Order: sequence, then C-alpha cells, then structure tokens
Amino acid sequence: MKLRIHGDSVRLRLNRSDVEQFRTSGVCAASLRFDSNSKLTYTLETSPQLTEIEARYLQHCIRVLLPLDMAQEWASSECISLSFNPEGGPSLLIEKDFQCLHPEERNPADDADAFPNPAG
Repeated sequence: MKLRIHGDSVRLRLNRSDVEQFRTSGVCAASLRFDSNSKLTYTLETSPQLTEIEARYLQHCIRVLLPLDMAQEWASSECISLSFNPEGGPSLLIEKDFQCLHPEERNPADDADAFPNPAG
C-alpha cells in the first residue's frame, strides 16, 4: 500500500495483494520506519459502525476507516476509487494501483502486483 500526503489530502493506493488482504481480513497496514524507536503506521480498515469514510490520527498511526458495506463493494468490484471530503479533516482518496503506462517511469517491482491499466 502506498501513502501520499499533499496539503490537506491523504491518498492510499493498493495493489492486488493489498486489496485481497483488505477484502479478506478487513485491514491493510504498512509503516515507514524512521529509526529503531519511531515509525509512522498507516492503515485502511473496515468498520461496521460507520456510515461514511473517516480518517483518524492517534499514536503515530493514520487510520482510514471505511463502512463495511462500502469496503466490501469496492474491494470485490471493478470500482477503482473511493473519495471523501469531510468538513474539518483531510480529503481522502482510496484507489487501486494500476500498472504504469510510461516505460521510462516503470518500476517492474511495483508493476508486478499492480492492476492492469485500463488505458493500456
């Protein structure tokens, strides 16, 4: 899972393995280690209590939570992305990661588990 933060927006991009893990377990997590004592963790999680997408930050963890029915529909369908622009919080974009179309920018390791690009 890739994390992109730009201004007041958070974007998560999941490859095929990430989406399958999320579909079956309800959680996909990754982290960025800064040193042996600190890391930033980011997760995509399902929540049966929610009715809309939500983001939380607590104890060095960015948690993006999806309502259970929305999560199951997105992970099990051809739907590419989900977005939400809450008042008072970051805009959120969750999307399936596609193979790169530009050969000069292509990273074979990244593309191996990416979704086939519909524009390619």
